[in-house]
Amino acid sequence: ILQRKINQLFKSHSDDPVILSSDLLTDLASAPDDSVENRTQLIMVTLGVGILTGVFAFSLLMVGLLSLDVAFNRTHFLIISGVLLGLAGLIVIMSKMKRRNRAQKIADAMEHVTSMLSK
Repeated sequence: ILQRKINQLFKSHSDDPVILSSDLLTDLASAPDDSVENRTQLIMVTLGVGILTGVFAFSLLMVGLLSLDVAFNRTHFLIISGVLLGLAGLIVIMSKMKRRNRAQKIADAMEHVTSMLSK
């Protein structure tokens, strides 16, 4: 039970007495597993979706600027390439990160942001 996603359950039932109701015990038992591998996969999928969204937004920006006759030179494209390489390096570092504390903190921060945005 301790490896399941029960933080939200404890927040919603924080005023309940220590004696647990059978419904709460059933909810605890049927809560989904919350392993480090699942959280790491969530982080990687979130990063992937963010990168794809960024590439799409950048391509729309490029099309918009080109339609306004704004020209780019070699320096501009080198800067863009450097930023993209930096992002790729960040992704490699994140994927190699096996330590639980860092992955746990990042996953907690992402869950906190997600809960704030869903309200």
